[in-house]
Amino acid sequence: MGNAPKRMSDRQRAALRDAFARLGVAAAKDQFALVETLTGQRITSPQDLDNRQAQALLIQLNRRADQATRVSTGNAWADREEETWIDKL
Repeated sequence: MGNAPKRMSDRQRAALRDAFARLGVAAAKDQFALVETLTGQRITSPQDLDNRQAQALLIQLNRRADQATRVSTGNAWADREEETWIDKL
């Protein structure tokens, strides 16, 4: 019976608050809607997320925040998000 999901940590909760702030999403209902959009999971409280779900959400929120602040050059090669085999040489 020790297989219960681990609760979200205080550090994760703070990181989620920071990520929502970076995205300019302050209202709880808007945050819950974004969680549902990104994860497919409808929540009514932050306690609805376990440690693993919070970590996955945090990765997605940070990715979205990074994309929102990225300046597009209009050049598909320069704007690519992942390294190619050429970059790894």
